[in-house]
Amino acid sequence: MSILKLVNLRGDLFATTFSFAAQAVVKLGSSLVLTRILRPEAYGLITILTSIVFTVELLADIAVTTSLVRHPQGDETRFLNTAWTMRLARALVNTSAVFLLAPLLSRLYATPELTAPLRIFSFWFLLSALESMSFPLAMRRKRSRFIVYSELAATVLSTGFSITYCLHSRDYWGMVYGILLNRLLISAMSYLVYPDYRPRVHFDREAARELLKYTRFAMPSSLLTLGMSQFDKIAFLRLFDLHLLGIYGLAGNITGPVESLISKISQMVLYPRVAHNFRTERESFVRKYYTENVKLFFAILILPAAVGGAANLIIRVLYDPRYAQAGAVLQAFMMRSAMLALASPAEDLLIATGEFQVILIGNIFRTIWLIGGSLGGYYLFGFLGFVYGAALSGLPPLAYYWFLQRRRGFLIARYEILKVAFVLCVALAAHLVSALLLSIFPSVRIRFRV
Repeated sequence: MSILKLVNLRGDLFATTFSFAAQAVVKLGSSLVLTRILRPEAYGLITILTSIVFTVELLADIAVTTSLVRHPQGDETRFLNTAWTMRLARALVNTSAVFLLAPLLSRLYATPELTAPLRIFSFWFLLSALESMSFPLAMRRKRSRFIVYSELAATVLSTGFSITYCLHSRDYWGMVYGILLNRLLISAMSYLVYPDYRPRVHFDREAARELLKYTRFAMPSSLLTLGMSQFDKIAFLRLFDLHLLGIYGLAGNITGPVESLISKISQMVLYPRVAHNFRTERESFVRKYYTENVKLFFAILILPAAVGGAANLIIRVLYDPRYAQAGAVLQAFMMRSAMLALASPAEDLLIATGEFQVILIGNIFRTIWLIGGSLGGYYLFGFLGFVYGAALSGLPPLAYYWFLQRRRGFLIARYEILKVAFVLCVALAAHLVSALLLSIFPSVRIRFRV
């Protein structure tokens, strides 16, 4: 068997995993170079810029891609052009708002120098909206590899540009222009995927009405997501000191890429498959969901299970002894990641069948548990009680998704039991191996001179 057949370069699962890993390596290398060129203040300003754009984008999310992928008529020109027009209109509003409000936002952040880069950065929304609808069409046709390879190419090119610019300018503008160039390249590459399709301004009321059925649940869900992303940090600052916040943040930095990969694989690979099968083979799509995605389930479940089981070893080897407590926090976060790996496919399955409300109801359950569980855990068990209470916030939505699957006849219990058993076995094996290694090499640690 040739290596190309083994890795399947044309497979969406391999493409998504490889592209994500390669981008992570490129970004790590970029940060190692840029942190030696730029002052921390430059990174702080870029963090503010990206945070503002992320917030505005999330608040104005109309989720047309999700609707196009699953709708029976999602590949019709009137649907594609209506979606593109709606997205362009939203981008015009976002760009105008951020551009005009830049001075006010600068005062709110007490950073006067933020105004100019924020006004330039506001055009990110327009560059994003100019992207062809070929990428949603590629997802619908189970060819997400076109998207992820384009993103990888854009990341490599824009990163090279940012480093080169910053070497000469020695300021943050190279990073600002690099992010905008990345978005421009992705939009330009989208026109190469299906060259016969060219978007144009067109608005069809019926198509818009169908596309927005999901949006009415996606927008309030996005608000909850935004709130949850900040709640634990706000509560943490009131309950604990900066030392524990540093430990919590370190574990969170390790967890972020794991959960991002899980979500990316589920949304870009699994969801299009399930939506396609539901449209074309409704009688057998449940069986195919479980039997045709074994490698995908394996890919998203093994990582959190292995990292969670080996959490203490990872922290012990990579970090200073002052961060030893991060091992227990990382274990808790990997429990959350494992529940995400179980819940995200179930959520995508239900959305593909038209159960749009699950994204909102799941987030409501998650929010209620996050607040009650973290605070209750703190008052009962202190720091680790808070951590595990917050980490278990993925349990109620998972139970809700399984309940709804069972009620709709979409649940095959033995497969879900096997997935849970797989997670437990991998986590236990990783824990035993790491404990053995630590007993043999108790002082092992990677040391850096700084």
